[in-house]
Amino acid sequence: MFRMKLGIVGAGVFGIAAAIELAERSHEVTVFERGSVPSAQASSTDVSKVIRRWAYGDNETYVELVERAAINWARWQQEFESPVYHKVGQVRALPHWGPESPMRRSVEYLQGRGASIEILTTAQARKRFPRLVVLDSDTHVYDRWAGYVESGLAVEYMARMARDRGVRILANTGVRSVDESPESSQMMLDDGTEHTFDRIVVAAGAWVGRLVPELIQGLTITRQQMMIIAPDRPEFFAPGAMGMWSIEVASGQWYGFPLLRSGYVKVADDATGEQIDPDVDRGGTPEFARRAMGFLRERVPELGAGRLVAGRTCLYTNTPDDHFVIDWAPGSSRVLVAGCGTSHGFKFGSSIGPVIADAIEDRDNPLGRLFRLGDRFAGGAAARDPRDKGFLHSAG
Repeated sequence: MFRMKLGIVGAGVFGIAAAIELAERSHEVTVFERGSVPSAQASSTDVSKVIRRWAYGDNETYVELVERAAINWARWQQEFESPVYHKVGQVRALPHWGPESPMRRSVEYLQGRGASIEILTTAQARKRFPRLVVLDSDTHVYDRWAGYVESGLAVEYMARMARDRGVRILANTGVRSVDESPESSQMMLDDGTEHTFDRIVVAAGAWVGRLVPELIQGLTITRQQMMIIAPDRPEFFAPGAMGMWSIEVASGQWYGFPLLRSGYVKVADDATGEQIDPDVDRGGTPEFARRAMGFLRERVPELGAGRLVAGRTCLYTNTPDDHFVIDWAPGSSRVLVAGCGTSHGFKFGSSIGPVIADAIEDRDNPLGRLFRLGDRFAGGAAARDPRDKGFLHSAG
């Protein structure tokens, strides 16, 4: 493949991952980011994101990508100033465990691949996870392979990796539009200047529809809230004492992390939030805080007794089928869309770069076929029940 001059819109995890891979393939890469790097408004910029493999059924694409991602996060962080990938295990409480349970099918598939996933008795769950209120009616599943990435810090370190490989990153540089001609692609910045490239990657997160309006009817942008809590007994939630947990209830799925380097615990609800504009204020709401603390008092009492430090909002860019988009914009051969993480994208940040790079280079990558547009958006955005994010959506 000849050396190309490439522009990337967005310095979130997909954009930076693409930049790293493309620079390693000797292309000339410039990344444009509307905010700082990492940006406080990007979905990638958060305190932590889960890495888990049991929410994908028998979908080989996702399982292969997440297993590669775990290896790559461990390898990449040898270049980082401090570790960002933490393998702490995860327990999940499930009210339904019959043959029709998607989680059961997923666990059985992974066990068939040799994964060591435990189905705990109620007594075992209470002994191993004393901070949780364990219900007799729930099934508790534990995967020691699971972990989390300190997402905002990871993007910061990935940006340094990209710069070390020759990538030019322009922060606080908004992109107004992208276009193309038979000979090149063009990018118009907010300041009115125009830049020309061989090809452009639009990895603009929740703002992708503003640059590729053909996608707008197929996307829903939702507000997903989280709480940051200071526990009275932080040692109870330190890694080693408590890993990650998720609890399914009628209204959705709550999940939490062990004590983060800040000394706080993150808790979130993965039920689909309200549809919003991407420029919404990123603070939390009092109503969500009441719901979150009420849940914790019932199921994780020592967190429910803790001090509420802050509420935050993350954005999910949802596609009709909950799969990402890595494909040429409709009618285009020089503008590639990479993103639409639909709540579960960040974990793949260390393995998705080659998929994006192969698409830009017109190489067929079997791991990228699921993310092609085809007619996936033909029916517009899917109608979403606020209580049900579907199987792939399960961030916990």
